Amino acid sequence: MIELPRPLAQALSVESQQRRRRNMTWQAVQEEVLTRIHNGDWPEGELIPTEAELATEFGCARATVNRALQTLAQSGVLERRRKVGTRVAQHPRVQMVRFLLRRDIEAAGKVYGYTLLDYKECPPPADVAQSMLLRTDDSLLRVKTRFTADDAPYCCEERWINNYAAPGLTQQALEQLSPCEWLLGHVPINRASMAIGAALAGSGFVPEALGLAPEDPVLLVERIDWLNNMPVSLTRRYFPQHHRFAATI
Repeated sequence: MIELPRPLAQALSVESQQRRRRNMTWQAVQEEVLTRIHNGDWPEGELIPTEAELATEFGCARATVNRALQTLAQSGVLERRRKVGTRVAQHPRVQMVRFLLRRDIEAAGKVYGYTLLDYKECPPPADVAQSMLLRTDDSLLRVKTRFTADDAPYCCEERWINNYAAPGLTQQALEQLSPCEWLLGHVPINRASMAIGAALAGSGFVPEALGLAPEDPVLLVERIDWLNNMPVSLTRRYFPQHHRFAATI
């Protein structure tokens, strides 16, 4: 293995980064901002570089940066004030933004679709209650939803929500926004756990929502969100077997 001189290696690294950032989309700018916040490069409450500075660094139009920052401000990750600048929110909900299906679908250049399938308050099954450290006689809100990309089934979701952690959440609100988007705008979730595994579509709402047979395999992503020590929601998302997760590290 040939080791390059340090100055040359650094120059090649910078050139590679510049090439990667050239013609960045607003979604790519958003992802870069999220990464810097998550890594601690931009701490809570700190002003971040201006739109003009970021546009120069990323080699893209200022309007592209503006759209990315505006989206993150609407999601509660950033705070923007005229004549002051843009700073990282005190409790930025970075991980929840990364979990938004709308962002993933639109980033792929497809039309996002969302449908509320069921809204019901009822006791949770034993496994859900145990995972959320609740009793089986506690009443939770169970919500079932479907997401599409260019009108094709993309994912369906069953979510159990703690009413005490999400006051004001109504069926009318969820007919307009997905549970994830509503919680992002109303509950300062600050920790979460996630597990991924394989399952069968089964005999519940999943096969109908995704257009599958009961014996078809699906990818199951389970996530529990918390506000300090209070469980907020347990989510089970089901994806068709061809679904693929990708991340930049």
